[in-house]
Formats: sequence, structure tokens, C-alpha cells
Amino acid sequence: MADTMDLRIKLEPITAQGSTEPFAWHAGIHARRHAFHTVDAILPREDRTALEATRLDRVFAAAAAAGLADSGTLLVVPVQVRAGTPDRLLAHLFRAALRHRFPVGHVIVEISADEATDRDAAAALIHACTDRGMMIALGDFAAGPLALRLLAHCSPRLIRLAPALAHRLDIAPARARLVEGVLRLAGGMGVAVVAPAPTEEAEQQAAFAAGLRHFEGELRIEQRVRRYTRPMRRWGAAVAANRLAA
Repeated sequence: MADTMDLRIKLEPITAQGSTEPFAWHAGIHARRHAFHTVDAILPREDRTALEATRLDRVFAAAAAAGLADSGTLLVVPVQVRAGTPDRLLAHLFRAALRHRFPVGHVIVEISADEATDRDAAAALIHACTDRGMMIALGDFAAGPLALRLLAHCSPRLIRLAPALAHRLDIAPARARLVEGVLRLAGGMGVAVVAPAPTEEAEQQAAFAAGLRHFEGELRIEQRVRRYTRPMRRWGAAVAANRLAA
């Protein structure tokens, strides 16, 4: 089933300001026209569990192929809370990690804090991870009621801001203040807050001004090139110069 959706795993680096070496990688789902999420939403639970097991196996296969198992970096693995009970989901994650010889101690289980997430299922997975001593990340964090309730259930290793919240803070002062609030809350808990890497210099400066210091993706700032044009000479002056030269 996953093959028909062209399911792929894309590993994105997570770096701290001032460093080019990733301290973690995020394993994102990439499928043709969001086919994975569409199918996942309509499948019976048993089939969702099987699909999630396939996805988790591909996550660790991709990480092993990239040489991350021996790199000492962390791997942030999103887990779909609707795909099964916490025990079954974590069992599939452990099996996939062992199959591809990835150290479980370097795995961070990411739980979506999007407002559409099943709160009870997310809380149950948080408690299951906590009982097993596993690190947790909250993804799609947009400072909404659900996100704050989930944050009250755990002390995550990371918070990954929703792209819609962290995008272009240079032109959205209201969102910049929300991000500052999340950073103050997270800072008091010792939690790192990760935002998508800015793509423009003004956006980067606004992210720094808000207090963001951890970014996902490559920091490639697009420099706006100024185009200088020479003053146009009048045709008469140019023709006169040519006649003198002749």
C-alpha cells in the first residue's frame, strides 16, 4: 500500500545558531499529493497500524543509509497517534530501530500538537514514552489550547514550531510576539524551540530578534541582488564622439 503512494522519508538537519553541524535530524513524510495522510485518515485502525509500521521502518532505513546511526546525533521520529495504541506504536518503533541498528537512546518521539490531533491519544502516547524514559518532541506547535495542554503533560526535548506560526516574522509582529511567548515558556522548562530555517535576511534577523536559536533545514539566505544600470548617454553625444574618433 505504501509503495503505491510513493512514500518517501526526507531527513532535515536541525542546527543551533552559529553551528553548521546538525545536532538532530527530523524524519518528515513525503508522499505524492499528501496521499499518506489522506489514506491514513480513512483506513480502519488495524490498517493504519500496519501503514505506520511501514513508515517507521522506512524512517530508520533512511537514517541508517545516511550514516546517522553512528553519528551520535538525535533522530526526531513523528509517530501518528491515531495509528494504534501507544504500546503497539512503540513496539513497532523499537523493532524498526533494532532492525536497522539505530540506537534507541538517540530517538526522539515526535507527537503532533496540531489542534486536529486526538488529545487523549496524544496524552496516552506521551505517558507511554515517559514511562519508558524516551525523549519527546511536540511538533506543529502553534501555541493553541491543545498544544499548551500537551506541554503540561510532559517536558519535551524539543518543540517544533508550526511553519505557519514561525514564517516571515519580519512582516508579522503579532506572530513574533506569540513566538516570544513560547520561547519564554520553553526556556523556563529547558526546552529547545525549533523553527523552519529562514530563507531571507530580513526573516532571519526577525527570527533572531524574537529569540529563536534552533532551525530545521539549511540556512540558505537569498541575497537580493541590486541591479545597477549605467546612465544612458544621449544619442547625440555618442554620435559626436564617434565622429571625433574617426
